[in-house]
Amino acid sequence: MSAVNIIEVAPRDGFQSVVPLIPVEAKLAMIDTLADSGLKSIEVGAFVHPKAIAQMADIEQVLTGIEHSTTLKPEYERVVLVPNERGALNAAQAPCDRLNFVFSVSETHNLKNVRKTLEQSLAELELVHKVVEANPQLSLRVSLATSFDCPFEGTVDEALCLQILQLAIKRAPCAQIALCDTTGKAHPFAVERLFDKALSITPSSTPIVFHCHDTYGLGIANVAAAYRSGARHFDSAVAGFGGCPFAPGASGNVATEDVVYFFESAGIDTGVDVSKLNRAICLAEQIEGAQLGGSIRQLNRHQL
Repeated sequence: MSAVNIIEVAPRDGFQSVVPLIPVEAKLAMIDTLADSGLKSIEVGAFVHPKAIAQMADIEQVLTGIEHSTTLKPEYERVVLVPNERGALNAAQAPCDRLNFVFSVSETHNLKNVRKTLEQSLAELELVHKVVEANPQLSLRVSLATSFDCPFEGTVDEALCLQILQLAIKRAPCAQIALCDTTGKAHPFAVERLFDKALSITPSSTPIVFHCHDTYGLGIANVAAAYRSGARHFDSAVAGFGGCPFAPGASGNVATEDVVYFFESAGIDTGVDVSKLNRAICLAEQIEGAQLGGSIRQLNRHQL
């Protein structure tokens, strides 16, 4: 087992910001290449209304393609985002492994993102948790967006984030929890402080994931801070893919290749084959309308 678990989010969090529709075949090729590089958990799409995010309208085709392809081998965890009970029920009928239920610590962002108050989202979480309990093939993740900063309210109160974290665990005690720097404005000191406190109040059996963006170039520093606090699960997107459509100004996710380099250069095993990951970077660069970043990707381009 690798020392850290890198969760690839480009096929959902990255693709959702691309306006031109990406063909299912191109999505499957990307997912296959990412899996072949050794990534054991991949967020492959979302069960959301097509009017909200048209890019995710083909999620059932993508999951069916993964399940029945002669070349793809779903030996990795297939994660899908669900915003509500309906999404969870639809996902339960599809070949996937983990549901990622997302809501925001910031009330304003939550209202704009999922059109619910925090109280309503916590009630929705209970319904999603019941769906997972009724389908033993599924597991659950709860992602707390804007855990550090909100594009509308500014810095998020640390005590509020910890309170919402505890309420989420109470409603879904077996879930994986993610603290998300949605806007990329978190500082390493704040990340280390929040993870120190979050890990001290959560059961040891509850994995805490760090999800961050690289808006101000602090992505890797923030990953390091979370790791020092004890986090061992990290979201990232190949080629720094992404940007949140509901967080104005947010840049792409921290790049998978940068995270892999950071850990491997420190002697910390990620289980990822860098040469195979480079193939996924090349595929990302071929996608029309892709918003890409990543320090290593740009360095390699300059060296060519």
